[in-house]
Amino acid sequence: MGKFTVTKEHIYIGCIRTLESFTTALIHEDDITVGSRIFEDFDIYVRTYLCDDNLKIYLDEGWIDRDIAEKSRSLLSGFCALEKESPHLWNAASVKTAEEWRKLMELSEEIRADLYYIPDME
Repeated sequence: MGKFTVTKEHIYIGCIRTLESFTTALIHEDDITVGSRIFEDFDIYVRTYLCDDNLKIYLDEGWIDRDIAEKSRSLLSGFCALEKESPHLWNAASVKTAEEWRKLMELSEEIRADLYYIPDME
């Protein structure tokens, strides 16, 4: 008792919050906010909450379907590819203006809109 226990649902809530933090609304934020949200928070969380092991949990629990899982894999792989293949876009100004970033943010919004199981997140 007294210890914090991470449940599958806690992990899924982290996934939802990750998707909610990576939207086209970021283009209206200042560079410091964009930098910390993308290159610190999102960079860690997308790799954690959208990894294959966690997507399998969400599928097994019936919280997502195969289409959502595939889109989630595309978001993660697109983000990683952008980092590796387009280092010149790895800055806050590019997040606000580059088509590559906009497409990823729109995919994040699409995945979030497709989610049909939203637990109590309080």
